[in-house]
Amino acid sequence: MSDPQLIDAVVEDSAEQDVPGFRKKRDLCRQLLLDDPAVYHIAHYTGGVLDFSLDLLAHDSAPAGRPDTDPTQRREAYRRVGAQLAYRAAELSRRVWHLQCGGLVRLAAQTRVDYVFCNTTVGGEHVVGFARTAPATGSVVDPAAASQIDQGAAKLATDLRGLVRQPSQNPGGWQTETYDPSSSDGDITPYLTEVGDSEPILTRALRPAGLHYLSHHRLGEQVSAVDILVHPDLEQFFNRGATVVDRRTGYQRLSRDLSLLALQVSRDLRRAITGEVERLVLDLEIGAVYYYLLAPDEYLFGVCLDQDWVSHADEAMWKVGGQLSRARP
Repeated sequence: MSDPQLIDAVVEDSAEQDVPGFRKKRDLCRQLLLDDPAVYHIAHYTGGVLDFSLDLLAHDSAPAGRPDTDPTQRREAYRRVGAQLAYRAAELSRRVWHLQCGGLVRLAAQTRVDYVFCNTTVGGEHVVGFARTAPATGSVVDPAAASQIDQGAAKLATDLRGLVRQPSQNPGGWQTETYDPSSSDGDITPYLTEVGDSEPILTRALRPAGLHYLSHHRLGEQVSAVDILVHPDLEQFFNRGATVVDRRTGYQRLSRDLSLLALQVSRDLRRAITGEVERLVLDLEIGAVYYYLLAPDEYLFGVCLDQDWVSHADEAMWKVGGQLSRARP
């Protein structure tokens, strides 16, 4: 049972052209807002245009805004930022299509204290949410700080798709039964594109049920790059139009672009949250791509091809990032 005071504190707003089809969608969004105390703003967009929003910005549970802004001004800022993020997600979905892993189903951005999700539901519809996490204490932001929020957002996206009889896209891989990925390692022979001082740490993190491609970047240069794309357990992810060589080339290109993309998303979010995006996840219909900021001019790029292991690979990225940070001179 939700706190009656919390229920009363929810502020709802709809676009000028409200339609009956929004009612059930709004109810599902409201339920996440009331169920997870970390989430304080949710909005639904079609084609980047606001359908409706719900928030708890006037409640004590919401993070304090700047002294010179009131809840109404903040509310408008979140709606505009959400629209920009929905537009960014649609743009990225087209941009990553060459990887032949389907469209973007989830864009996740995490700072030292904030988490923002933008999940694609159906067609041009997106649901965007803002939440506050426990402050990061380590050198690399921990995805576990946002895992409960992310699971709730994944369920919301799945329930919204269910309204129009569409199956789950398993965002985050949260519906997959958990088991120990190391139990099925077998013999792993990595392919080394670039051998640098971080290569051994990257190589040890590769798993058929986890991370399949990793690269380490410093001062705009690729330091190390390793993968297990030729592993027999992954052969079903390749075809004539997406060979191992094709994927390596695509990942190398995307890894160079992702640091700029993280800066662009940080700029998109600046009016609503504080701090730089240090973890960025592009969750596709098939697998996911990850970016972890390690230092101002250093980051880690990773790929998981199997949707079932997206959350496992995310955790592995965090562990590798921590190891690289500790190994830094």
